[in-house]
Amino acid sequence: MDLRHLRYVVAAARNGSFSAAGHELNVRQPIISKRIRELEDELGVFLFDRSTAGARLTPTGEEFVVGARRIVDAFQRLSDRAKASGAGNIGRIAVGFYKSTSSGCFRAALKSFREKFPSVEVELMEASYIELKAGVMSGAIDLAIVLGDTGRAELLDSMALWSAQLVVALPEDHPLAEKSNIYWPELKGERFLISHDDPGPDIRNVLLRHLAGPSDHPEIVMRQLSRESILSEVGSGQGIGLQCEASGAAGQGVIFRPVHDGNGGIRLGYIACWRPDNTNPVLKNFFDTLRCAD
Repeated sequence: MDLRHLRYVVAAARNGSFSAAGHELNVRQPIISKRIRELEDELGVFLFDRSTAGARLTPTGEEFVVGARRIVDAFQRLSDRAKASGAGNIGRIAVGFYKSTSSGCFRAALKSFREKFPSVEVELMEASYIELKAGVMSGAIDLAIVLGDTGRAELLDSMALWSAQLVVALPEDHPLAEKSNIYWPELKGERFLISHDDPGPDIRNVLLRHLAGPSDHPEIVMRQLSRESILSEVGSGQGIGLQCEASGAAGQGVIFRPVHDGNGGIRLGYIACWRPDNTNPVLKNFFDTLRCAD
């Protein structure tokens, strides 16, 4: 007895004849009849009463087909689940990102992915760049979304994603608050509050690249504070901040203005990083969603 025999019995019982079962399964009727006869010989019982009108289950056959149908249905569910898992339609993926990042593109991609693949569990992890890279290298994280250019993370594959507008966070009563765009020279002499959490160090490097000079160094205060706490400090007049995107701080007395140079607004790019030998089939579907998020 094997699964094929059980399928033939279930199909014959459902259709009421061997020929109809063969038509359903795309198998010749003599083969259906032969296999069911083999099964009856093995069991030593008759499962069907044959007649010119078709095949009707015997009392023993009625009891047998109940169990056979359960086995066939269970195997089909198991097969469907294995195929879905191989296609990345079910399973789990661990995604890491910066503690201080709240990207609208990332939120949109995550929402879209969860709607399209409701049977995939998405585990989110907030951490610093060093922790994210270590997590990807160890296999604890499947994919990390970080600020930078492709190739930043050595030994990892990477893919360019979206970019975010660099904005300056100002107290509402700041003299620059009336301007629609802020240019770098206008920020000289300001006190900048930057988070130690990533992408704070990257933003600090951008700041130094544009404002530091041989005899001029901007005042940068690094704080072990979250993005929201930095903005709260800005709102209380302790300095100004630089952020990757203009969101949050509602009701904290903070406004956002885009930072420009001679070529227009400043944008910082995000990338996705993963181990080249990661075989999680969910990754491909997550990549496809990320590509559509920008």
